[in-house]
Amino acid sequence: MAHADQAALLDQGRQAIAAIVNLASICPAGGDARWDAMLAKLNVTPLPPDERARHLREGPGQAKGALLLELRWALNGVVAPLCEHMDEGWRLTHEVEQAVRDYVGAVKPRVTTASIFANALAGAASSPAAMVGAAGASADCCRCCGAPRAERGETHCHYCGESR
Repeated sequence: MAHADQAALLDQGRQAIAAIVNLASICPAGGDARWDAMLAKLNVTPLPPDERARHLREGPGQAKGALLLELRWALNGVVAPLCEHMDEGWRLTHEVEQAVRDYVGAVKPRVTTASIFANALAGAASSPAAMVGAAGASADCCRCCGAPRAERGETHCHYCGESR
């Protein structure tokens, strides 16, 4: 395929990624009717309402936005057909991974230092115990969204879809 065609597909993928992430970002936590319409347009089946509620309750924590896993499904759904026609489809796949990571940072609740408990949590990551990795003192967490993993043998995060 010609270089110009490759560049056009890459640009098309980037625009689609931006549009999906923008919509996901303005939704209330867990998504809304606009998000569901986008998923339907992309032929992505959303999680059932009870599963969405569980993801919000037990997942990495979201102050706003569509669910991380549904976002990943939507992004993968829009770039997969483009990647099939590209010599370097990995570039769009990398764009999806970066978009999900950026989105995690945008929708997670901000930790403020307004209380002593927030200060303790904020300092816990840099404490000597965390640096040494004291036995039983840490959970196996997803490196993308920070959600705890139920089992060490899992290959993908239940909440954002990140592969291990």
